[in-house]
Amino acid sequence: MSDLNSATIATAQAQLEAKTSASQQISKDRSEVLNSGLAANLEMPYPIFIERGEGCYVFDADGNRYIDTSIGFGLHMLGHVHPVVAAAIEERVPKGWMFGIHSTAQMKLANLLHEGSPCAERVVFCNTGSEATMYAFRAARGFSGKEKIALFDGFYHGAHDYGMWAADPQSPVDEPVAMPLGHGIPAALQDLTVMLPYRRQAAFDLIRQHKDELAMVFVEGVQSSNPQAQAGDFLQELKAVCAECDVLFGIDEVITGFRLAYGGAQERFDVCPDIATYGKVIGGGLPVGAVTGRADLMAVFNGVRTPGGIFSGGTFSGNPLTMEAGAAALSYLRDHPEIYCELEDRGNRLRSTVNDYCAEHEIPAQMKQVGSMFHMFFQSEAVNSSRDSHARHYQAQRAFYLHCLNRGVLVPGTQRAFLSIMHTDVVIDEVIDVFCQSLADVHAEGLFAAGD
Repeated sequence: MSDLNSATIATAQAQLEAKTSASQQISKDRSEVLNSGLAANLEMPYPIFIERGEGCYVFDADGNRYIDTSIGFGLHMLGHVHPVVAAAIEERVPKGWMFGIHSTAQMKLANLLHEGSPCAERVVFCNTGSEATMYAFRAARGFSGKEKIALFDGFYHGAHDYGMWAADPQSPVDEPVAMPLGHGIPAALQDLTVMLPYRRQAAFDLIRQHKDELAMVFVEGVQSSNPQAQAGDFLQELKAVCAECDVLFGIDEVITGFRLAYGGAQERFDVCPDIATYGKVIGGGLPVGAVTGRADLMAVFNGVRTPGGIFSGGTFSGNPLTMEAGAAALSYLRDHPEIYCELEDRGNRLRSTVNDYCAEHEIPAQMKQVGSMFHMFFQSEAVNSSRDSHARHYQAQRAFYLHCLNRGVLVPGTQRAFLSIMHTDVVIDEVIDVFCQSLADVHAEGLFAAGD
């Protein structure tokens, strides 16, 4: 590892601002026209604006290059502008990229999903992961005739009103109470949401208690905010309890699908739900969502006149440009299964090296990781669920990400980070070096000792 740079926070901030003048100007220009609506990559007076991507790198408006661990919030499994995906898009464009009605391009991606997703007897396309989970909730209600959906503390299932809930931190850990994430969420929807404790036995008691009201229990394959390698045992028991209670069991694979394995969390943990949702990876970098599941359950998508039938639709759903890009990406992943072993090894090495460094230097920070997903926590205490995490070292966390960005590693503002196949062993070495240097600087600055 190279010698540690003892740059202070102020110095790092000044260096970063000096080399991102174009981003600063764009931020000023847009303030009168464009509100954000996106997670910034760092808490700065202005965000870094990205001009282009290439492999595992992104380049900002000033031409600065960063190793990208956002990688499109996890969607670019093949890296930015992979030639196979680029060729599929270029081949599609002269034929037209939007018709509104069904196109011949849909079947290729549908068949790949049907073959790759363990539960996918049927497939329905939409435009985003948020749409996919919204439709899954609606389908579960239509099929079951019940209205409540059970969600877990620490989850993220998209930006629709039914998913905008969190566990009230003042409520009991084993009986969490749902609270809205921000304003504009109708209070009436709280009555349709049952909040469950993640990876705790009390969740099963609550499911049994509410079974006559629950349309579905919905869970991420692995929580992106809390990637736990031991999630599989919990998913297995969850499926069994749902079957016992005659409650639908759904897995949100928007992030984990075709990332944790070709068959997603379902394959990795050997668990098959009644319904699953997809997005991100399956679009090859273009906007996409999909709902898959049992044939009898998915029949509700056949129209409002069918038993339990629901309305679904969208102008851009199944558009040929996305279908071709997605089919190219999934075909490449299918034909190169070694990708998943390589990403697993690199993710494991990143986590173990950073955690060993923290332990050796008594730095209260740790990395959680499953496969190519990882997340830093700035505490020494164990993190099993979102209720275990705290903001005691928030200033240290902010300083760490500032140093990382200044050294050329971009971590998304959500801190939910990912690797692509373009993050080679050499790139992983560089990320480890930057992370450890940045942790050392923050430690030397006394921010961990100061706390918040």
